Amino acid sequence: MSELKLPNVIKVDGVWQIEGKPREDFKILQTFHPSNLPGKTIVVGTVEMSPGSATPSHRHGGAAIVAVPIEGTSLNQMNGNEPITSSVGEFWYEAPGCHHQRSECVGDRKAKFFVTMIVDDEVIKDGYGSVFVLDKEVEAGEKPPSK
Repeated sequence: MSELKLPNVIKVDGVWQIEGKPREDFKILQTFHPSNLPGKTIVVGTVEMSPGSATPSHRHGGAAIVAVPIEGTSLNQMNGNEPITSSVGEFWYEAPGCHHQRSECVGDRKAKFFVTMIVDDEVIKDGYGSVFVLDKEVEAGEKPPSK
């Protein structure tokens, strides 16, 4: 396992970001409340990352996530494991409690992927802000730790 060196995370115009790198754009496309998963919501969305963009280290409120690239290539590192790159035709999975330490667009074109999350209804009762919790938000006392 390679040693993970975390980049400098700063707040720019009220948004935490990796210094010198733009953030991702997340859009919720649809939510579902399947009867066979009581107390859970399925959230389907897209994440777009422009070339050179990155997301600070984060967790996902205990959600289970499958991400499927539909454009470009992204690099991801979770739970201190080796980084992986994923392109169209591949996917990755984040188990509940996963610590997503690196997420970057690599190459000279944007990366875009579908995400499907299964999250506890309790986590999103006041909105979807608790599904994406940056380590820096926790350190700054802006959000409670995520599962």
